[in-house]
Amino acid sequence: MDTTVAAGSGTGLRASPAVLQRLGAIALSSVIFIVDSLTSIEIAVAVLYVAVILIAINVFSRKGVVGVSFCCIGLTLVAFFTAHGADFYSSSFARCLVSLSAIGITTLLALKNKASSDELQEQVRLLAQTHDAIIVRDMDHIITSWSAGAEALYGWSAEQAVGQDFRQLLNPQLAIPWSEMMTTLLKTGQWEGEVVEHGRDGKSISVISRCSLSRDESEQPKAILATHNDISQRKQAINDLRRSEAFLVGAQRLSQTGSIGLKIPGGEMYWSEEARRIFEFGDEEEPTLDGIIKKTHPDDLDLIKRSVDDAYRKQPLIKVEYRLLMSDARVKHVQMLAHPVVDASGNVEYIGALMDVTDVKLSEEALHRSQQELAHVTRLSTLGELAASIAHEVNQPLAAVSTNGTAGLRWLARDVPNLGEVRSAIERMMSETHRASEVIRRIRAMSRKTAPQTNALDLSELISESLELVNRELKRNRVILTYEHDGHPDSIVGDRVQLQQVIINLIMNAMQAMGHAKCANRALKLCVRHDPPGTVHVEVQDSGPGISPDQMPKLFEAFYTTKAEGMGMGLSICRSIIEAHGGRIWATCQPGEGAVFHVSLPLRQEERL
Repeated sequence: MDTTVAAGSGTGLRASPAVLQRLGAIALSSVIFIVDSLTSIEIAVAVLYVAVILIAINVFSRKGVVGVSFCCIGLTLVAFFTAHGADFYSSSFARCLVSLSAIGITTLLALKNKASSDELQEQVRLLAQTHDAIIVRDMDHIITSWSAGAEALYGWSAEQAVGQDFRQLLNPQLAIPWSEMMTTLLKTGQWEGEVVEHGRDGKSISVISRCSLSRDESEQPKAILATHNDISQRKQAINDLRRSEAFLVGAQRLSQTGSIGLKIPGGEMYWSEEARRIFEFGDEEEPTLDGIIKKTHPDDLDLIKRSVDDAYRKQPLIKVEYRLLMSDARVKHVQMLAHPVVDASGNVEYIGALMDVTDVKLSEEALHRSQQELAHVTRLSTLGELAASIAHEVNQPLAAVSTNGTAGLRWLARDVPNLGEVRSAIERMMSETHRASEVIRRIRAMSRKTAPQTNALDLSELISESLELVNRELKRNRVILTYEHDGHPDSIVGDRVQLQQVIINLIMNAMQAMGHAKCANRALKLCVRHDPPGTVHVEVQDSGPGISPDQMPKLFEAFYTTKAEGMGMGLSICRSIIEAHGGRIWATCQPGEGAVFHVSLPLRQEERL
């Protein structure tokens, strides 16, 4: 028998209620047995064992109750045989049978009731273990039951919450009026909705409340059973998700970037609102590959079809820039970047970003036009600086033409004209005329405002033509030019006029740097070599004062100049031209050795082999 005891507060040991009930059942059984065995009362005393069975229900398990029942039956039989012997035909035996029947029936009913009670207790135990808060309140909203889940959720213990007004304790805030909620509950017996309540620490708690109405035998409302499921974290996550979506939509609208998706191989697509806006599709129009292709500019159809083929071949990265032709003949430029994502089932979906770069393209085109304008102005400025040299280059063949013309006339004026000398003079005149024509052609090419023309060029020939234009200026400034070439072929692809502008600009800058510094020894070295392989390297080195370290980082910036009369665009335009040709330009400087400007250009593909 269980003899568990609980410690009292300062009064020694005190038996638990279960122990007391068990002791009471034993004592009652003993009293009944003694009375039944030793007295001659002609009543069914053993029927009182029913009370023992009823006590056993509360303190024993089902097996324990059965055991107690058999004990009571045994005691009844022992008492009968002790008091009456084997007299089975007396009224005492009839009373014994009545007692045994009562004990048996009570035991069966008790076991049935205990089964139901145990099942209910198990349900209550399981319900108490749930995280949901279970609260029972009467129709005056006084709390009568407060589960462990409610204690954990709100912070009040059951002792603190029971007896409190539900509305004052939790301060519930509904999306609808309280009276409307109660009307629905009384009418239907059920109500469910989202409620914001407050815990013991004052923090708001969002819950889903499910209320059920309990009624008495006369169908009158007597209590409200409510289960509260905490959705604070879920609601916070939903709010965060909505906020993120709002930020994403706003960012996509500001950056003109949309999201697209393509499932492989099914071809199903989805796109964000910004992607829909870029394509200018209607709200009811479903995203499809055919719809995208129909919006594509005819000249870029092959490009977009190749990108779709790359997706079906599951390429790791797809990057494409193409144009859209809208219904009103407007042209949009878009860039798309996508990569595949594989889920757990092995399905492939391309996730990508689509950016409207129309404004960027238009700005680039405007900038390109502005650069061409500036390059043209710079060329005209350079030609202005070379005006004296150009005049000399043109006057020389004109003077030669005049001299040869005079000589030819004299040979013809003789009594016997010397036709051979006349023919020689005319040939020299034609040669000088061709020379003057070439000078004018080069000047016209430099001053012409035309779009860049990319052709195969011989860099050596291009440099020679440039040197002829500045030859007179080199002599006037007493500059000694040294030209070195490593002898390898130097065929490149580019625009002749633009590249000549770079060479002339670098040479003119070098001459001016040495002239302003009053250098006694003005040496200019122009070197062409092939290093590294696949490129041709041009160096223009002067013997001037060089470039200071603080000037070096800003040397190729637009409008930066160290010359009082300069515009600051020459080197900036040179860099734009060289970079547009796939090369690069930079400067170095060694103290006391002047400045060196380097130009590196890629050779033609045929020259690289």
